[in-house]
Amino acid sequence: MSTVIPIWGGCAEEAFFRRKFTLGGMFSPAVVRIFVDTGFELFLNGRAVAVADEWNNTRDYDVTPFLLNGENLVAVHAMNHSGHRGFSFELCCDGKQILVSDETWKVADSERWDWTRMECDDLSWASARALPLQYAGLPQWRGHAGDHPEKVIPYLDGSPFFIGPIPKAVRSPFYRQTGERGKEKISPEVLEVVGEDYRNSRNATPGTRILPAGWPEVRGSARGRDGVFRLSGASRYEGPFFFVDFGEETVGYLRFRTSSAGPVRVRLRYGEMLAECVAEPARNRLLHRMLVEEIMLGEGVQEWESRMRVGFRFVRVELFDSSAEVEFSGFSVRTSLYPVAYRGYFHCSDPLLNRIWEAGRKTVHLCMQEYYLDGVKRDRFLWVGDTRAEALYNYYLFGDRELFRFCWEALASVQYADGAVPSEMGEGASCLWDYVAWWVIAFHDYRLFTGDDEFPLKLRRNLYAAVDWLAARAGTDGCISLPENPCSSWMIVLNKAVGTSSFLNLLYLRSLRTALEIAEVAGDCAEVSRYRKLLERTEPAVEMLLREKPLSEEEGLASASTGFYEILEQQFIQGESGKALESIRRNWGALLASGADTLYEGFYARDGKYPSISDPEEKRLFVSFCHGWTAGPCALLPAEIAGIKPLEPGFRRFRVAPKPEDLDEVKAVVPTPFGEIALALTRSELHLRVPEGTEAEVELPSPNPLRQTLNAGIHRLLLNGAECGR
Repeated sequence: MSTVIPIWGGCAEEAFFRRKFTLGGMFSPAVVRIFVDTGFELFLNGRAVAVADEWNNTRDYDVTPFLLNGENLVAVHAMNHSGHRGFSFELCCDGKQILVSDETWKVADSERWDWTRMECDDLSWASARALPLQYAGLPQWRGHAGDHPEKVIPYLDGSPFFIGPIPKAVRSPFYRQTGERGKEKISPEVLEVVGEDYRNSRNATPGTRILPAGWPEVRGSARGRDGVFRLSGASRYEGPFFFVDFGEETVGYLRFRTSSAGPVRVRLRYGEMLAECVAEPARNRLLHRMLVEEIMLGEGVQEWESRMRVGFRFVRVELFDSSAEVEFSGFSVRTSLYPVAYRGYFHCSDPLLNRIWEAGRKTVHLCMQEYYLDGVKRDRFLWVGDTRAEALYNYYLFGDRELFRFCWEALASVQYADGAVPSEMGEGASCLWDYVAWWVIAFHDYRLFTGDDEFPLKLRRNLYAAVDWLAARAGTDGCISLPENPCSSWMIVLNKAVGTSSFLNLLYLRSLRTALEIAEVAGDCAEVSRYRKLLERTEPAVEMLLREKPLSEEEGLASASTGFYEILEQQFIQGESGKALESIRRNWGALLASGADTLYEGFYARDGKYPSISDPEEKRLFVSFCHGWTAGPCALLPAEIAGIKPLEPGFRRFRVAPKPEDLDEVKAVVPTPFGEIALALTRSELHLRVPEGTEAEVELPSPNPLRQTLNAGIHRLLLNGAECGR
């Protein structure tokens, strides 16, 4: 084994270390032992692993999910508050020593852009220097990493947004993807149908980018020009400040540069609207940790990037407890997005509907990170109901499979012994009955849109257990009657409904149908027989319940994003397309009138108005302005207005039954495993691309209705029923 050598740089107070190394093959566990006198921030492959800020900080961490097969990077911000200084490091994989601290490490005396990421150019960095043992705090060092398994701090599958003494990690496909996705060639046949605007839409696919800042307002004794601001006169606890406006909702890591003759202390308040940067959340709320940062930087020129990924548009920058004048510059955001191709497309003769669809696409994409987040500002977490909706919209927008599979396997891994599925990621999480049903129904969605049987079959025992948990709560009439919620908070158990809810029982019925579908695919004869019997009892009871109490009359359903989606979908099915389309215009149009470019968590307008983005006096604070489950029009518009729906798994056979209503033109592209379906509809003709390996059942609307089956190719149909070209 190599000798671990304590190292440091040229600055007494802090040092920034980097070291690249290569791993081959699979390994488990991978254990890091680290010690820094007197504190550290540890990063692996750009991901924050842990932070410690105390004298006795020797730690062993299980970092298996952070490492890659191939080239890797370890980066450490080493801090020395006083006395000794020194950094010691050892990585062992499968008990074999892989990397130790020595003079081959690179070191900088101040923070640099991207220093925690592989892309940073460190060729000009100095080499670390070995320290004499008596100056390096070496008595703290204990020996070889992983030699005491009981002392290894395990990683936690969970939210990666907070840095803490215990590393947060998920094995998400997010960390395996590259920015190359989305650059596939566009079929000329698709462009022939919908035109060049589709190419522009595809080219809008954002990867990681640096978003520049705007400058709306300066207050206090701050003064600035052209993105450079000079602040002075800071008191012990507060001081001058200014706001930075990035002009749009974004999610990522804030960056800026400071220059000062002395230490710099900065308080940052993030907000999706300006008023949130004025009104700081209470310190006893978790949201405070999500939206407020306090940092200390050294003298001279310092470049800084937030360790905390945040969803925001505005940020308030306040100087405090800093005696010297400070110059701020270089404000930007390094964005963070799961890489997908913008394969789906919707465009029509109504600019408002186009804006709604585009805002929904952005909202869903911003919520695609390590897993499907409910929202980018809060909770920043995987909730079953949110993810089922976002994954469904994704099938029309991007056609991605992998992120959903990761989420559903993660939830299956913490399924309760009685079959219930937690409503959010994590062991011992809450149990919302409708979310158990959504977890099951999502398998039907997945199979229908992707044609993949393998994944539902892999988790079918988990699926059966969840359905059986619901069935155990049904009465002799086949319906579930909900008791009073025993907890004051909805997110603990049951959800809000009480009694025989039409909505919950419809979800239960759909769960039974999904279980039967998967049992038939699997050839599980006993389960097929059992679920058929349950359906024979439940189906007529639920249908009668829906006749007596339609979804539109269910209390509170219309104000919930996913509930309103179900109501609109029923209206389209029942032939009320005009009414449903007007509801989309009215509800989502009012939302966008607030100045937002993403979609709020729910429909909570007051007198038809939503919270204003740029009003510093706005009173409705800390609601989510970017919540993926509200993007229902991203599925409803192509599915109902363009009329494109799968009839068989993977779109092997699909229906095209447009309902344009008052629209003079409708264009849509829907991704499938066989390639893109493309549609262009005017008052006089339909232009349709049917991918190879698929078949389209076309139903054209009145006044000249037509039913026709079309095979692969490009078809042009006149609305009088004639086919005029291929």
